Amino acid sequence: MVCAVVVLLGMSACAALHLPASGAASTAAVTETPIPMPVGAQLDAVNADVVWVLIYDRLFRSVDQGEHWEGRPLPPVHDAMVSFVDGEKGWLLERGMPATQCDTSSSWIWRTSDAGATWSRVATQGIAEQQCKENLWFVSDTIGFLTAWDDNHRPTVYRTSDGGLTWSGSVVPDPPGFTTQAGGFTLRVDWIKVFAKTLYLEAWGQDVQYVYRSTDAGTTWSWMTKIPSRYIAMVTESRWLQLVVPGQSMETTTSGQQWHPYDSDFNTDTPVGGPEMVFADPQVGYAEGRGSLQRTNDGGTHWSRIQTPGVQP
Repeated sequence: MVCAVVVLLGMSACAALHLPASGAASTAAVTETPIPMPVGAQLDAVNADVVWVLIYDRLFRSVDQGEHWEGRPLPPVHDAMVSFVDGEKGWLLERGMPATQCDTSSSWIWRTSDAGATWSRVATQGIAEQQCKENLWFVSDTIGFLTAWDDNHRPTVYRTSDGGLTWSGSVVPDPPGFTTQAGGFTLRVDWIKVFAKTLYLEAWGQDVQYVYRSTDAGTTWSWMTKIPSRYIAMVTESRWLQLVVPGQSMETTTSGQQWHPYDSDFNTDTPVGGPEMVFADPQVGYAEGRGSLQRTNDGGTHWSRIQTPGVQP
């Protein structure tokens, strides 16, 4: 039996897994105990109905917009992030222990095609040891992105077009008014989102946030605009939201060029910082704050609270 301890996600449970020589992991049942709140959660909304959440050390799937949840197995990983493209196919980034100032750090990528019933570790090529690997997003069955950063250099965005087997990296350039310098004056990437053939990326540094754009599948990135917060949700290419509390939310319908007040009943659970938000389509979106989940079905105007899976009542 393998017992994994996740540092950032707080994994403390031991899961029984059988690891054949091929590298596949066949997961057995895990004894579930209630997750103490508050705790952070990672949301991944893949379509209007299916949403995944990774909370504490546990993975859950809902096929009815969070009304009901089903626990799904995880491989024996250390410090993880997941990315799914539908209700079955997904990838997991296992982050290794970093060196000082994130000069180097190993990483491993796992893949499932049966909603986590089995996981196999991918034999990747092209991901350098340099920098800490931070976030992972897959936008189709074959195309995915992995971000890396450190305290002394510009961030790197790795991209794959074969489901995670081979990767190539590109450097995110400095935006106007920002110069990368050693000692922590660097950017970090929060999210990547795709609309048609255009990719969008949000990066932040020194309390300023920037949006970049790529029209060549992530081979190069160009600065687009500043944004008022790290906690911006791109609902469509032109419509973005900054939701805080009633009376203070903002909206842009010009891709961040002009912002105006937005009448939403959203009320954040994270007064310091902001909520993490993901939209599956122009109408259905989810927000997370200290483990508490909310959902909208009208593009962000009205929100309702939904049950966080696995937590104490």
